[in-house]
Amino acid sequence: MNNQESTALCRYVRALCPQQKFDEFTPDVWHDVLGEYTLADARQAAGAVAKRQPFVAPSEIVAEISKIRSARTHDFQYEPPPGDSDPNYLANYRAQLAATGDGEREPVITPPALEQRPVAALVSSFANSLPDVPTEDQETPPVRRPGPFGVACPDCRAAIGRPCRTGRGRERDPHESREALSRGRSHDAEAEEARRRSASHLMTDRQTEDDIPDAEIVEEAS
Repeated sequence: MNNQESTALCRYVRALCPQQKFDEFTPDVWHDVLGEYTLADARQAAGAVAKRQPFVAPSEIVAEISKIRSARTHDFQYEPPPGDSDPNYLANYRAQLAATGDGEREPVITPPALEQRPVAALVSSFANSLPDVPTEDQETPPVRRPGPFGVACPDCRAAIGRPCRTGRGRERDPHESREALSRGRSHDAEAEEARRRSASHLMTDRQTEDDIPDAEIVEEAS
């Protein structure tokens, strides 16, 4: 406040408190105490004090102004300048805090309102952003694996990647037919080849016995 505003404040308080004594030196004294505050805050504080008591002292006005400014800055939020750097942070912070305390700035800067979209549009947009989920009719293709687990078992019907099971439902080693199928052959072909190998070994053993002389056979028998 300047001197004229201090004089106006004294006249205002004198009107609030007719019994309070004022003279020509009162505005100067009050200016020394209240000069750092605004006239609007001093009048608001003086009015609040006058509601409680018949006389108003400068110290009571100062205390009431502190309450008013504290209420204004309770939700104060600093608004940084655009960009990543804020070289004058402390000066800007103090300026914004003072402006908020003086009532010249809102404590919270309201951000721009978001675009209002219908709920149906929001739900549709969210649904379109989700990946497609296979339905019951569209089963997820099994993952191919090497070895017997890369094919379905023709004996116990175990799916690809799942172990073979016994008749009681317990896990077991892959069936022979499944191993044969994983090698690109049927179980019957595997069995036929095994039979041929066995017959071939038997024939070889017989030919070896026929090539041994009878004397050696008799000698071995004796």
